[in-house]
Amino acid sequence: MTSTEELAAVNAAQAAETIPVLRGQIDGLDEAIIRLVTERAKLSARIQTARMNAGGTRVELGRERVIRDAFREGLGPDGPELAGAILQVCRGRR
Repeated sequence: MTSTEELAAVNAAQAAETIPVLRGQIDGLDEAIIRLVTERAKLSARIQTARMNAGGTRVELGRERVIRDAFREGLGPDGPELAGAILQVCRGRR
């Protein structure tokens, strides 16, 4: 076995050990994101109820535009799409 082949074998073994650890970290982040979106949806429902009780609409498009812009600023061109998905989940079904 050449030194290049040995190095490739070592790298493959390290990757085999590293990938599950990194995936575990991603799984933890996904769980946190789900918890945060769930919490956001509850707060959004409270805001929607308060706004409708005051005679307003359930959805405020101007506010949603601000949120999409913030996601674009923070995450780049795909940010508004993620914001849209989160907003959709948080709107609830009424």
